[in-house]
Amino acid sequence: MKMLFWKVAKAYNEVDLEEALEEMKNITPAAVSSFRSHNPTCFCRAFVRTTSKCDVNVSNMAETLNGYIIHARAKHTIFMLEDIRGALMQRLVVKRQQVEKTSGMLCPKIKARLEKEKDEAANCTPLPSSQILFQVCHRLDSLIVNLEARTCTCRKCDLSGILCCHAISCIFFMNDTPKNYVHTCYMYSGGIAPLTGDRNWPKVDMPLDPPPIKIGPGRPRKNRMKSPHENPKKPGKLAKHDVEMACSVCKSKDHNKRKCPDKKKAVQAQEKRNRCRPKKAIQTEEQKQSND
Repeated sequence: MKMLFWKVAKAYNEVDLEEALEEMKNITPAAVSSFRSHNPTCFCRAFVRTTSKCDVNVSNMAETLNGYIIHARAKHTIFMLEDIRGALMQRLVVKRQQVEKTSGMLCPKIKARLEKEKDEAANCTPLPSSQILFQVCHRLDSLIVNLEARTCTCRKCDLSGILCCHAISCIFFMNDTPKNYVHTCYMYSGGIAPLTGDRNWPKVDMPLDPPPIKIGPGRPRKNRMKSPHENPKKPGKLAKHDVEMACSVCKSKDHNKRKCPDKKKAVQAQEKRNRCRPKKAIQTEEQKQSND
């Protein structure tokens, strides 16, 4: 069931999503209704807008950023943003230098992903409709590829900006290079401009009023707020959220062991049990001699 859940969540289009849900329905029909009740448009790839150029639907990036700014987030807003800007500016320079040492204009991970799609492109048959529009037959499916708009019916290259096997087969048909069609966000071509300190900022005639600050009681919160499904004491383990607890005595879900009406009977039954080991029989000297 876990593999089916991720198959539904990672589907790039609604057709693949519905087929995966139908496969889930054949195994556990209740799982489909539970899946739809949690608003799949918020976490399924099939409903993500293509302007993001990112197909990641897990919180790994948020967790990584949270650890990356762990020291800066305790500062005031302006100083926190300045620390983040400086760290990202240096990071882009380091990554750009690493890319310059490699052959080609793509990042190593993007290049490896593109090579994997090239291997699958051997199973695709492009049928040209024009110089930019193609019909691609892939196994038992037929899809439409637009090279000028860099779109495909599978939505894989639309969403991630990395070419799918269908688009690569059309590019090979046109005797072109696939890396020229990859989105420019994977090339580290841009950068973040440096800024001067507040001493060199332009002066204004009117004084700047600070934003209203509401100081709450107690110590300021530094840790992020946990979701209902996270266990605050044991990281990495899910909490018992939406889990129906039952009485350990009568197995009823209306109460717990403390308020169970059959608690006294269970205690009496436990007292009647003889849990200690039977005592060994002590033989007298006369019995030992008789046994000998």
